[in-house]
Amino acid sequence: MRIFAAILKRVLQLAVLSLLVTSATFFLSSLIPGDFFSAQQLDPTIRRQTIEQMRHHYGLDQPLIVQYARWLSRCAHLDLGESLFYRRPVRAVVLDALTKTMWMGIPALMLAIVGGVLLGTIHGIYRDKSIGLTLDLLSTIALALPTLVLGLAALLLAAHTNWFPLGSMSSSSLQNPRFWAWLADRIHHLVLPVTCLTLPILAYVERIQCAATQDLLKEPYVRAARARGLARRRVFLRYLLRPSLNPILSTSGPLLGSILSGSLVLEVIFTWPGLGQVTYDALFNRDLWLVVGCVVGSTVLLVAGNLLADLLLLVFDPRTRIQGGAL
Repeated sequence: MRIFAAILKRVLQLAVLSLLVTSATFFLSSLIPGDFFSAQQLDPTIRRQTIEQMRHHYGLDQPLIVQYARWLSRCAHLDLGESLFYRRPVRAVVLDALTKTMWMGIPALMLAIVGGVLLGTIHGIYRDKSIGLTLDLLSTIALALPTLVLGLAALLLAAHTNWFPLGSMSSSSLQNPRFWAWLADRIHHLVLPVTCLTLPILAYVERIQCAATQDLLKEPYVRAARARGLARRRVFLRYLLRPSLNPILSTSGPLLGSILSGSLVLEVIFTWPGLGQVTYDALFNRDLWLVVGCVVGSTVLLVAGNLLADLLLLVFDPRTRIQGGAL
């Protein structure tokens, strides 16, 4: 019952957070001069009367508070409005973009967590040796490099070597391919953007895991296990790796925010039609309802990630259950 109450609490937090974030996004976006139809006023083939009729049709000629109230009433029926740029319902555009972003984000998150945990544990054990110093230098470099620089460097590598595609999700030469051919082509297109997205997050996870491992090495039960002559593998897996996962699990939800912010830049560089690319298009074309819809999708994903992180803490750390739950 406690877990169900915690899940209900998170759902309520999701509703409140989404309302606050979308409200702020809506009113901040409205400060941008003009609207979607402003650029069309420069087109001599479009009559001004036609533009005004379109503004009236979409309610853009109404006061701002009226527009937002109508949008909230539609949201009660899970209707996020219509994208003026894509000419499709915002809900469909955002769901499609989120799916494509997850193609890049899920592998990056999994590689970053697994690789960061393993390298961070090794770093913590051999902190003052050559392998530890090397990992310390590499993680510092990875954290210092902006995602934009990594993306541009990867693009230059692809352009000069022709080892990887320059962008998009699939090759235009593929016509009705078989599943395995399609999957191999998709993975080929994912290598560079996933690598660029993984490196900074992996370095961040590695630093957290290193600090957690060093703290655990000072614990009496770890020293006792090593003094009893237990195998290094057993000490590593049972006494170091699993207990040190708490900080990583606690931050796995916010790491989704890093995935989304990093993917926005990389999706534009690699022309990947995910949520980052859609958000960029919405802002550039002043598609207000799509901007707010993208923010709703990101908020839902972040809160769901935090909920999953808390549930994993309950599974992997019995102390959270004894202390009343981590949620």
